[in-house]
Amino acid sequence: MKTVLEKLQGHQPTVFIDKLGERLQFERTGTRLYDAILAKFEAADVHEGGPTRGELEQIREDERRHFLLIRDCIRELGADPTAVTPCADVTAIAGLGWVQAITDPRTTLTQCLGVILIAEAADADGWQLLVRLAETMGFDEMAEQFRQALVQEELHAAMVRTWIENTLVGQAGVAPTPSRDDGSGVSRSR
Repeated sequence: MKTVLEKLQGHQPTVFIDKLGERLQFERTGTRLYDAILAKFEAADVHEGGPTRGELEQIREDERRHFLLIRDCIRELGADPTAVTPCADVTAIAGLGWVQAITDPRTTLTQCLGVILIAEAADADGWQLLVRLAETMGFDEMAEQFRQALVQEELHAAMVRTWIENTLVGQAGVAPTPSRDDGSGVSRSR
């Protein structure tokens, strides 16, 4: 705890804790989004190149692990992970729209994947900011853990983009063209 306090001296720790609270809420919402999309997946006619149940479950597990990581970081700083910070409150309100869209019985799996893509892009941006804050405040170990989460979130976004593209090609009745690897580790149709 003494080391933590020394690192926070001269800084505004409330800013960092507020952003950690925001990320905690975001990852909680992300887990719920994937829970909801897994339910939607069961009723969907999944096109070739769309998500598999296993892939969706893996991303859901990544979101849950990210939630636990942030919870532990907040505790390490001596803060309360159950406290709702101002940014966490805003994120909870914003996330309600995503949850409502995915759980709406009228939305299709493809439409829900579009919502997930928006969330994944915002998720990656949030992790980038946390990496920067942790680095500048001297929390190098946290910054490294946040970088690893960022890499996973960028991979999630690439996977969802590919699923949307493949699904829309299938829905349009167009034969998929050979895949290419864009360097992200995810093959994409052209």
